Amino acid sequence: MKLIDTHAHLDMTAYRRDRAAVIMRAFTEDVSIITVGIDIDSSRAAITLAKEYRHVYATAGIHPHYAAAVDDEALIQLTKLSQVQEVVALGEIGLDYYRNLSPRNIQRDLFYEQIKIARQANLPLIIHNRKSDHDLLAILRDIGGPYRGVVHSFFGKIEFARHLFELGFYLGISGSVTFPNNKELRSLIAESPLERLLVETDAPYLTPVPFRGQRNEPSYVRYVAEEIAQIRGETVEEIARETTANAVTLFNLPQLPERDGE
Repeated sequence: MKLIDTHAHLDMTAYRRDRAAVIMRAFTEDVSIITVGIDIDSSRAAITLAKEYRHVYATAGIHPHYAAAVDDEALIQLTKLSQVQEVVALGEIGLDYYRNLSPRNIQRDLFYEQIKIARQANLPLIIHNRKSDHDLLAILRDIGGPYRGVVHSFFGKIEFARHLFELGFYLGISGSVTFPNNKELRSLIAESPLERLLVETDAPYLTPVPFRGQRNEPSYVRYVAEEIAQIRGETVEEIARETTANAVTLFNLPQLPERDGE
């Protein structure tokens, strides 16, 4: 049963002692990984991992938390990284009005610029959105669709999701779907078209039940798939097959590798 964890952060220090073992655990369970950049350095680190492991793919992007530190040189470097063979998406980009670690107007400006870079490189988007639904939709509509992309670790309402579907987006479903009090997300998953869903971990964050409270890792994405299957009354094999096909299509991935001990 092949799965693709479409959003992890393998370069983070949470994996500094056992990164290789974490990656191999995922591959042993037939899980391929998209490791996501959040600034220039982490994007470079993601690319390095993708070069080392053929079942790991990289993205390049600057997270809205770091928008205030971005200058012209950073955008030049990001443009160069977007053209690297191992990069399958532009992200993690977007807006975060919850922590507000960068001024909102600067977040919005950077979001515009990164969408332009993605379009120049013909890459899909991986979007971070927190407490910023209105401005996110306004920017996307101002630039104009259709889009190729995913709003990762989706927490929003079904009405917002429908707007995203109309623009061409997928929803990334993370371990938060396994949290007992997340009834709204369960309802949304039941109502959403399966052809618009992806599975992810956001590792090392959002660890699913039964490991909540511990460090997350890509092999745990199967718990996300199992929860989606239970919600929708479908088999986990169906969820794995469809979400994997969705990821291959969105990120233009090659044929997934067979296990061979790497």
